[in-house]
Amino acid sequence: MIAAKATCSGILLALACSAALAQEARGTILGRISDPSGAPVPGAKVQAVNLATNTAVGSLTNPQGNYEIPYLLPGIYRVEVEAPGFKKAVRDRIELRVSDRLSVDFALQVGEVIESVLVTAETPLLETTGASVGTLMDQRRISELPIVGGNPIYLVRLAPGIVSTAGRGNGHDPYNQGAGTTLIAVNGTRTGSSEVSMDGAPNMSERNNFYAPPQDLVEEFKIQTASYDAAIGHATGAVTNISTKSGTNQLHGTAYLFQQRFEAIPWFSNRWLHDPATGPITEEKLRKVKLPYAHERAGVTLSGPLIIPHLYDGRQRSFFSVGYERAFQSRNTTFTGTVPTAEQLRGDFSSLLKLGAQYQIYDPATIAPAAGGRFSRQPFPGNLIPPSRISPMAQKLAAYWPKPTAPGTVDGRDNYFRNRETPRLWRTPIARVDHNLSEKHRLFVRGNYFHFKRWFDPNLDTVASGNLQPRRGYGFVVDDVYVFSPQVLLNIRGSINYNDDRTIPRSRGFDLLSLGFPQSLLSEIQTKNDPAGIAFPQITVDGLTGLGETGGSITTTNYQTYTGTLTRILAGHSLRVGAEYRLMRENGYNFGNVAPRIDFGTTWTRGPLDNSPAAPIGQGLASMLLGLPTGGRIDINGSRAEQSTYTAFFFQNDWRITSRLTLHIGLRYEYEGPTTERYNRSIRSFDFNSPNPIGELALANYSRAPIPEVPVSAFRILGGLTFAGAHGQPRRLWNADKNNFAPRVGLAFQLSRKIVIRAGYGVFYDVLGIDRQDVNQGGFNQTTNLIPSLDNGLTFRATLANPFPDGLQVPLGAAAGLRTYLGRGISFFNERPLNPYMQRWSFSIQREFPGRILAEAAYLGNRGTKLGASQQFNPVPRQYLSTLPVRDQPVIDFLSSQVRNPFYGIPEFSGTGLAGVNVARSQLLRPYPHFGDVSASLPNGYSWYHSLQIAVEKRLQKGLTFHSGYTWSKFMEATSYLNETDPVPEKVISDQDYPHRFVVTAIYELPFGRGKPFFGGARGLLNLLIGGWQVEGWYEGQSGRALGFGNAIFYGDLHAIPLPVSQRRVERWFNVDAGFERDPRKQLAYNVRTLSSRFNGVRADGINNLDLSLHKNIALREGWRLQFRAECSNALNHPQFDSPNTTPTSTAFGTVSAELGHGQRKAVLALKFLF
Repeated sequence: MIAAKATCSGILLALACSAALAQEARGTILGRISDPSGAPVPGAKVQAVNLATNTAVGSLTNPQGNYEIPYLLPGIYRVEVEAPGFKKAVRDRIELRVSDRLSVDFALQVGEVIESVLVTAETPLLETTGASVGTLMDQRRISELPIVGGNPIYLVRLAPGIVSTAGRGNGHDPYNQGAGTTLIAVNGTRTGSSEVSMDGAPNMSERNNFYAPPQDLVEEFKIQTASYDAAIGHATGAVTNISTKSGTNQLHGTAYLFQQRFEAIPWFSNRWLHDPATGPITEEKLRKVKLPYAHERAGVTLSGPLIIPHLYDGRQRSFFSVGYERAFQSRNTTFTGTVPTAEQLRGDFSSLLKLGAQYQIYDPATIAPAAGGRFSRQPFPGNLIPPSRISPMAQKLAAYWPKPTAPGTVDGRDNYFRNRETPRLWRTPIARVDHNLSEKHRLFVRGNYFHFKRWFDPNLDTVASGNLQPRRGYGFVVDDVYVFSPQVLLNIRGSINYNDDRTIPRSRGFDLLSLGFPQSLLSEIQTKNDPAGIAFPQITVDGLTGLGETGGSITTTNYQTYTGTLTRILAGHSLRVGAEYRLMRENGYNFGNVAPRIDFGTTWTRGPLDNSPAAPIGQGLASMLLGLPTGGRIDINGSRAEQSTYTAFFFQNDWRITSRLTLHIGLRYEYEGPTTERYNRSIRSFDFNSPNPIGELALANYSRAPIPEVPVSAFRILGGLTFAGAHGQPRRLWNADKNNFAPRVGLAFQLSRKIVIRAGYGVFYDVLGIDRQDVNQGGFNQTTNLIPSLDNGLTFRATLANPFPDGLQVPLGAAAGLRTYLGRGISFFNERPLNPYMQRWSFSIQREFPGRILAEAAYLGNRGTKLGASQQFNPVPRQYLSTLPVRDQPVIDFLSSQVRNPFYGIPEFSGTGLAGVNVARSQLLRPYPHFGDVSASLPNGYSWYHSLQIAVEKRLQKGLTFHSGYTWSKFMEATSYLNETDPVPEKVISDQDYPHRFVVTAIYELPFGRGKPFFGGARGLLNLLIGGWQVEGWYEGQSGRALGFGNAIFYGDLHAIPLPVSQRRVERWFNVDAGFERDPRKQLAYNVRTLSSRFNGVRADGINNLDLSLHKNIALREGWRLQFRAECSNALNHPQFDSPNTTPTSTAFGTVSAELGHGQRKAVLALKFLF
């Protein structure tokens, strides 16, 4: 063969990349083959050869000279073209990235096939064939940029159009499942609207990303913030496509250890440490702020050809990649609380009485009627409770409090200090196998598993508190591609993600009899409830740190996806039709208080009157010692087994009209099957018109004492809850929306050799099922309340020794029908919901500059329609509310005045807010007076988003690569009602509007050492010292979120509220003197609110963060190197403050008291071996 190297001006080469393969982690190489005159060359053989595996995938050109080779793994390829009568053409080292559609055109030269022409033109940067907007994270950025916790998905924050909603200190650990979904918002969609896929399959568990693979096993990923491919669905935000590494013909691997031992003192702790008002810096002060911290991450990866000695040699055919990672984190936090003293546990509160009469404890046994309908009590002499009055059960409970460890205040508060440790352990293996069955048939399988444990050390050092939160899961995907002919291909894929998440109290299985609870109560718990939830009972005591936990919880999710896509290459069209089916199942159980929760307040031990002010401390503990609770509960909760389905069909036509113009046209149809519960254990809706069964009895009561505003003839008790599969209701929780057609259109036009114009429009539907909301199990959960007295403490029917004398109530399920949850606030499903949808459009110009720099400026807009907005169906009618801008005391007195309660004595209202003799007048004015709030989400919301997005990227050249992005945006929404009686939602700046965001990343190989511009001939020790150095970093800056002030009175100028940045301090974040009414006695109530819920000009703190790292690479031998790394997150230690207090009546109004997350500076040292 005669080989000739030349730069051939006669070959027309157009190479570009676009995100047109939807939720697909592979790429496509396509193009047009022509002769020297420009006429098409049909029947030409085209091969794409993966240079790492030496595997070839071929195609033939159609009569129009077009070819397409889809479903190629990301990597470096060589494209070869052969046709009779023409020289063989070869284009070498073509880089194919995640979701790319690379257009590679050839103009063949006349000659013999045995001759070849090798094209040596540099790979162009412009995206000439795709309309989508997205950002690629290549393997080098993923593996080398500093990510403290090692979660590669954390890097989605670098894409323009994406904003962080949870601060910079969250999401970087591999066990955090919200990094790419619930911790970000994208282009005018809210958190949880995005989706992460891995190897083309959804990597989701409900609205969280399911799994974060080790950094070294991620080839690259692409964040598509606006894609107009009809194959994309099930998300209105971004779609992140992750491609895991596949093996090659050579063995490659890594072994690494990252250790983090240093964490800076948080800003507020450091301020307290150096504040002269808190005293000099002592060992005791340092102990409270310099907390131990450790984070260690270690792992190994290996990839290569699949070889079984003496049995199978998989080179050029079968490949594997495997990895294992373990991460351990131990974070200490401080806790200051209050525990009882030994004297107090003996009933001796005399030391408190010496501080003043306000600490006096009163004897419940001395209660007597007093004037004005009140009751009086006598004090315990000397503040001493006689030993004979102390409950034996209280003494047993008291033994579980630890002893005081700090001096505390003069009255004993804050006398307990503890460093709490919260360890976390993450372990994950992952494996992938790619196999080429033939030139026409190839498949891969990938499996991953993780096990995560988080221990919650309790506030108090006691076995009575604390819990463990284990989570484990596995994912599996299988993908098959079959080529029927060069113009017809089929791809099918199936995947499953399983997640098991639990909360287990440390005291699970505790023996309640050992505390003195009666056997009868334990027997009831064991027979009527799930005894697996029995733990140390929750004990709350006014003024003290409580004991115990709830019974824990368990949630398992099973997320299955099946897809099929048929591709047909026809003339200049690449036609795809496909279908997608998702099955989402969740089983869950929240135990609640299986063991009793018992509350001890000041109700029975205050005095001298029953409405006298409570003591600052002491009276709650006295109630416990006397065995007289003030409240409590036991829960009997139902489990859930819910399911929802999702089906979609799509058609996509990628039409290359000319070499400069590509048009993308698609249509997607989505059908979401409504959620069902396996045993119909869910509320479905609300019957607004049927008479409630208690109506006649309530009417009879009301007729004896009606109010003038509601004549007896107008007092009607209508409505109640309906249940799935009961009383003629369907099993499905709502009726499906069947009109979800989503058109997509996009175009790319190459204006010149250096400029491309792109535009697109698409409709994207959101989901309603268990991805968004669980079943509503009102009626299937039952709480038995501890009711200690029915006569204000004259007699006690329930005590610590016998807290539930009437036994435990069991849930009635749907049997109670319209009588369910009377007297309570309720919510229900809208029977006819509509799937929310977004209309997204974009226009961008991309320009290539010298130095391998690519810049793009884009306008991107978004309009949300049919968004869910919670609507109140049971408000106090508007005509009774005040419209004055100041407190309207006559209206407040009128609506809050007590009138005869028509529901008093009706059993269904027992234990609710409508169980008393009297009720507020406002309650009887409501449309459904037998309920509290009655609400449901209706599709009445809408939103707007407009943005300018700029991205500048420099591909690696002379050791430098960088990427920067800037977003200037405005996000308005109307998804909540300012007043319950408003006809439409309030249009206001979104709480997820962040007007400015700027990010930049850079990797720079220092130009020193062998082969570099400086000291290029260095050898030995000199090269070891000066060569192999590399610096990396990324900066993130973002505006803060908009704030509001609630239903406040404001007299001033709104523009006077914000302070200049130079004047903002944590003591005064905004101008608190701008005109707010601060007097609590003058605040609004029962009014029509006019003050907006949020203000664009008043914002919380933003992000100002710089992460840096320094690498030293040492070559050990050919292909082997050792890498030392020093990384620092938040290198400048800028704090990100939490939102300021925005309650005008608070003494802390306008002040900031905490940082957001754990974002203080952290330092990491690492060692990595690569081969």
